[in-house]
Amino acid sequence: MADPILDEVNAITQFFLYPQAIEDEFFRNSPFTAYLRSHSMATFTGGSDMRFAFTYAPLIGGAYSQGETFNVTKPQTLTAAQFQPKFYYTNITEYLEQIRVINVGDAAKFSLVEADLKQAMNTISAIIAIALHRDGQSAARIRQLNGWNEAFNDGVNPDWTGNVWTTYGGQTRNGAIGAALNSTPRWAGDAAGNAAPITYQLLEETYQDATRGGVEPNLGVGNKRVYAGIKNRIQPAQRFNQERDPYFGVSGMRMNNAMILKDDYFPSLRYGANNSLGNYLTSTFATPATITSASGLPAAGTTVTVGEVFNWFNTTKHVLYYAADPLFGFGFTGFKQEIDNTRVAGQILAMVNHKCTAPWSGISIYGLSN
Repeated sequence: MADPILDEVNAITQFFLYPQAIEDEFFRNSPFTAYLRSHSMATFTGGSDMRFAFTYAPLIGGAYSQGETFNVTKPQTLTAAQFQPKFYYTNITEYLEQIRVINVGDAAKFSLVEADLKQAMNTISAIIAIALHRDGQSAARIRQLNGWNEAFNDGVNPDWTGNVWTTYGGQTRNGAIGAALNSTPRWAGDAAGNAAPITYQLLEETYQDATRGGVEPNLGVGNKRVYAGIKNRIQPAQRFNQERDPYFGVSGMRMNNAMILKDDYFPSLRYGANNSLGNYLTSTFATPATITSASGLPAAGTTVTVGEVFNWFNTTKHVLYYAADPLFGFGFTGFKQEIDNTRVAGQILAMVNHKCTAPWSGISIYGLSN
């Protein structure tokens, strides 16, 4: 270290800090999470799990002749899916010397405690935003919430992570309940496993796949690269209207009944990241032998490049649960002091989970180059 550590000017001159704000250089925006909070949030008031009931078969019936005996057997036609509460936390640790003696009064340009509380809220929100794109049932992720990739699967074809989800909400797909909870992920690349540009035909076709009667997707989400690809492909045809989302304030474009938005945390080859919050990069996987023609995947054993991912959602068919309890609804425990030193720590806590009550109402597309 140089001696002295400050020259004449720095020794007698007060430093100037501008702007009077802490610039966030780490966290990103998640309009998808904001949409769920706006359209799909529900309060969890207690219980062992969260459920939704669904029908999966018809009753017995058909044509008959006069005098014919009816089949009065009572079949089971409905059941329920179950989801358990999942818990998240962010820790805040401070030293009493810093928050009670040093970072106080006019000398404190910013409050260290307030800055760390904001950082903690951003951290737990980002962790949850990323978890919504993953699963909560594999061995490594059993404590995580149940994301959309579990819902948008058919128990046969792999999702963007290369995994196949044979169950959803504890119910086994393609067994007694048949295809009631199925949504087949769509490969958009070529037969050699290479990613390919998005097309209007693919967007329209998958939009219709996620439509039943008057129930249509109301949200389309991808990262910035796929958003740019959609805009580039569709704008010349003037098939969309660009507008600003009134809830989150981001610009998007409308196609049919859906608003298309870009989400910085959505899986992406170009814009994805692998950091302390989790991996939301896309990579490659080998096509399994179980695939069906509906997925569009190349032959078994082909290495496919996941590339960019784009989804259609109907947010009225999704539920994002938060705890009714104030402490577990992103509340702060307060600082707790350790016995043998001046370090204090507190946590922001959240109980949260996600379910899709109608997987057919959405679809995941991957293998996009843009």
